Amino acid sequence: MNTQKQIEQDYIDYLKSRHNTRHTIDNKLGYLNHFFKWLEREGLSVQDCHYGDLLGYVKKVRSEMPGIDYQNRHVHSVRQLYASEIVNGRMTSSPMGNLVIRGRVARLPHDLLTPEQLQKIYDSYLPQTDYQVRNKVILGLYINQGLIRTEVNQLEVQDIDLIKGRVSIRKNIKLNGRTLPLAAYQVLILSDYISRVRPQLLKQSEYAKGNRLFFTYAHGQTVNEALRKLLLTIRKKHPELKTLKQIRSSVVSEWAKEKPIREAQYMSGHNVIASTQRYKDASMEDLQASLNEYHPLK
Repeated sequence: MNTQKQIEQDYIDYLKSRHNTRHTIDNKLGYLNHFFKWLEREGLSVQDCHYGDLLGYVKKVRSEMPGIDYQNRHVHSVRQLYASEIVNGRMTSSPMGNLVIRGRVARLPHDLLTPEQLQKIYDSYLPQTDYQVRNKVILGLYINQGLIRTEVNQLEVQDIDLIKGRVSIRKNIKLNGRTLPLAAYQVLILSDYISRVRPQLLKQSEYAKGNRLFFTYAHGQTVNEALRKLLLTIRKKHPELKTLKQIRSSVVSEWAKEKPIREAQYMSGHNVIASTQRYKDASMEDLQASLNEYHPLK
């Protein structure tokens, strides 16, 4: 019989292999602790659970936890636990099936930044080192193409077409692949980064980096820590910027406001048009608030 401690450690190792951050892992361990307490009360073990048992757990989560989004975090953490058990050879299939708590989380984007604010953030970041040039390039991809962290980490040198001035973004678990135009000033700094800076950074690292466009000095496969430090640096001058996700929300919102909805959906990489529509709704909500404030009969 495997101890809970061993199961938890294997779970942590599994999440690390999926590039989860330490903060995310800690959160998921908290959700998992709730599941373990339920198992104890029910007299069950991880391996003994069947689909019917887990339906009971989901029912309990729905009765105790606020909001569908938060409830599904618990369910997803348990699903990943069973994925870990399969990877470690203790189980051959997951009893979770397709269990998910249904319901639309109607959350409109908020704290949006204007194109002028985003451009000011970009212009005020003045790189002094080669690694900071890399960060400036990444910042440009956030501000102009609305990338997410996963997409930044997936980019390879061949995804950048400097002649045609475009970037090809790979499909990932969240978003569809797409090809987007580069701003003129992006072409110049990307050309310098690829031809001069990146080769210099490669010389400074003892670890193989393959064709990845962005990488760290260490052996790590992602630039997540570099992105965290970049955000902290920017926030010293621009406290209105809370997260890098806020940049994407602002960019997509502008697309939804200015472009046909299907074009905005493609550029955003959204799988369903409802995801893009949320940003259009957010823009309409801002417009209505402005009309209400300045209405002559108010």
